[in-house]
Amino acid sequence: MRSSIPLLSLAASCVRAGTVAVGFSKQTLDHSVTITRRDNTLDLTALNNITGGGYYAEFSIGTPGQKLSFLLDTGSSDTWVNSVDTDLCNSLSLQKTNGFCMTQFDPDESSTYKVVDRNGFDITYLDGRRIRGDYFKDTVTIDGKQVKNQQLGLAAKSVRPTGIMGLGFDTNVAAAEKYPTILDNLVSQGVIDTAAFSLYLNDLDTDSGTVLFGGIDTKKFIGNLSTLPLVPDFQSTSNNITSFTVEMDSFSVTTKDGDDDVRLDNMNADAILDSGSTICLLPDSQVKDIYDAFDIRTIQGVSVPFVDCAYADSKGDGITFNFAFKGKTIKVPMDEMVVNSFASVQDQIMGDSELSQIFDGWKGACMFGIGSASDYGVDDSSFALLGDTFLRSAYVVYDLTNQQIGLAEANVNATGSDVVEFKAGDKDLPSVTGVDASDSSSDGNDNAGERLLAGPAMVASVFVAVGAAAFML
Repeated sequence: MRSSIPLLSLAASCVRAGTVAVGFSKQTLDHSVTITRRDNTLDLTALNNITGGGYYAEFSIGTPGQKLSFLLDTGSSDTWVNSVDTDLCNSLSLQKTNGFCMTQFDPDESSTYKVVDRNGFDITYLDGRRIRGDYFKDTVTIDGKQVKNQQLGLAAKSVRPTGIMGLGFDTNVAAAEKYPTILDNLVSQGVIDTAAFSLYLNDLDTDSGTVLFGGIDTKKFIGNLSTLPLVPDFQSTSNNITSFTVEMDSFSVTTKDGDDDVRLDNMNADAILDSGSTICLLPDSQVKDIYDAFDIRTIQGVSVPFVDCAYADSKGDGITFNFAFKGKTIKVPMDEMVVNSFASVQDQIMGDSELSQIFDGWKGACMFGIGSASDYGVDDSSFALLGDTFLRSAYVVYDLTNQQIGLAEANVNATGSDVVEFKAGDKDLPSVTGVDASDSSSDGNDNAGERLLAGPAMVASVFVAVGAAAFML
């Protein structure tokens, strides 16, 4: 296993040949997921399950193909599956703690399955979750397009209810020797021209978004794309690029009167853009000031920071979190930082004798979209991790070939599609412009009180830890 730690904590569109579109729709995990084909491109419908940890897609493994769900994760590089023999999926007690398993892979049902490194798959993510098992090779099928002899992980011991599709660099796989990722093989086997993709998550209240392999959709962002070079991350001992890390120049908070009057320490950080992380992580000094300003509360033994759900409504109007990079500032409104992961149990939370004291005076207890990096064992004052609560407000182009990022403000709730392909050999991102700000879409400011439901592990952690409840920061 490599020493580096992976970071883990879309509706179909009409595209041209040479691109692969991965879509998501917001639905419960047991709903059906469909795949369609248009004009020699790949449209893969997935689902948004924020409380389960991110954005999910379905594709097939094996011969004949077994359709499985995968978390899309830019913060790691291995793609792996749960096996029918995985410990988690055969234990009701483990699933009550970690979430209930989705469909698992059965190696005995695939004629192209081949073990290549028994017990060689061993990966631990930044949130401490460890997955162990074998490496194997098999056929990956996305909308009829096959990637043959793809190396994958087969989990024997797992703490996640579904597998992960790692979209990072092959230098960061967990294997003793690096191997081509699915993205690498999409290029080498002629499906797309270059190892690059664009990510459009859309906002919390909408049902569609896109990960587009091999191209850029100019209808999905506002103005120009700023190009940012990738830099070594906090784990690097050399100048090698192993993650999607860029320099962030500053961070500020604008309040209702339009002033940056939340006092924050000056911050110049290396920020990792990670779709596999539900929230953002910032240095302690920044987090403390934010928590003080908005009465964010934490409970000892629970990693989730809590905020009054009223901040998703008028209480949060005019408040933005401003992430500044060279040539581009992404402004995230407060209501995108308020995730009601506990909608189904709000009455229980606010009616509990101890929890009601902690959240006294609140409309409800929601998850806040910024946490402290030190809670995950990272004490570096120049470290930031920007997860889904940031990425929903941004349009991001991940160019692995040229080790650069394209960044723009997302045009949330965009309609239509205008795809520009990446071309093999190009050193720069396509010179394209998105929609004008005056033509951008509006989110309608839906109430966050009915957005999302909590998974069993998250709900359980709140009630188990309440006996040792204590305010922090």
